[in-house]
Amino acid sequence: MYQQINLYQPVFRRQQKIVSARTMLQIVALACLVLLGFYSAASWNLYRLHTTSVALNRQFDALNSRLVQLESAQGMNHGENIASLQHTLETHRQLYHRLEQLLRRSGTGFSRVFDALAQQTLPGLWLTGIALSGAGDTELRGTTVDPELVPRYLQQLAGQSGLDDLPDGSIRLTRRDGADTEVDFVLHAGAGGAPEP
Repeated sequence: MYQQINLYQPVFRRQQKIVSARTMLQIVALACLVLLGFYSAASWNLYRLHTTSVALNRQFDALNSRLVQLESAQGMNHGENIASLQHTLETHRQLYHRLEQLLRRSGTGFSRVFDALAQQTLPGLWLTGIALSGAGDTELRGTTVDPELVPRYLQQLAGQSGLDDLPDGSIRLTRRDGADTEVDFVLHAGAGGAPEP
């Protein structure tokens, strides 16, 4: 008894895999490692700022107690020392105040910016570089297959924590040499002015 099997049916055709599960797992693992690196760097900077803040606070307390002791002694020789200590105390006070501002501003590091960027994606637009500074400057570099996606991306970023001022910053679009569709873009916001080419 013979039985015919049609090997051209879709069941017997080998299906092409666009991206394998292994490749996806490697991409996810690499992204996790990059984010862990950013988090570790931000945590280390925050720890250093906190340690400096504690040391400055101790110096401030010590100088303040010495100043109180010298003022209570009210000796003639101590007049210059008091003026010098008051000047040093004021300098330390300003430095401590500035450090507290930096500590408050970078309390969460840059993690909230990276979280916001990770949540805002557009097919056909990808980021190739991110530059953030403690002074509040933000620069995003990327490539898109359609220049009209850049304004849509900016609308998505509006209202995101840490990226609020990006839609009001500067935008530079440049078409790649020999490329019909791909366009590079730079979005910059902050006190530093326009982005460098």
